[in-house]
Amino acid sequence: MYVVYPAIFYKDKESGYTVVFPDFDGGATCGDNQQDAFYMAQDWLGCVLYDYYVENKEFPKSSNVEDIVIEDDEYAIKEESFVTLVGLDIVDYVKKVDKKTVKKNVTIPSYLNEMGKNMNINFSKVLTEALEKEFDID
Repeated sequence: MYVVYPAIFYKDKESGYTVVFPDFDGGATCGDNQQDAFYMAQDWLGCVLYDYYVENKEFPKSSNVEDIVIEDDEYAIKEESFVTLVGLDIVDYVKKVDKKTVKKNVTIPSYLNEMGKNMNINFSKVLTEALEKEFDID
């Protein structure tokens, strides 16, 4: 699932950029240059949305990028600051950052267990694939 949110990239007077997402209360990130700031913005967005995703909560509504106003800031150069969209594949992000596995006990009919053992079925793999299909995760 790909999500997109507007972000304000404030050009710092000292160096680099500070990135703020108006659709989220508080929090910001920064980068040494535009490329680093974009990377950090995607990571910040992933960190914030991670809990929403795993708890199956509705994501905050994304504002229209054209409605975002760059406010005066004593630490930023307004003329070099800009608003843009930052996108993220949240499913891909979750897969990359949460690689730990957990042990689950499951109950299946005895005959399926015997058939699976005889065919060298990897039960964990089958369950993982079934859950990914159930949750519509590629």
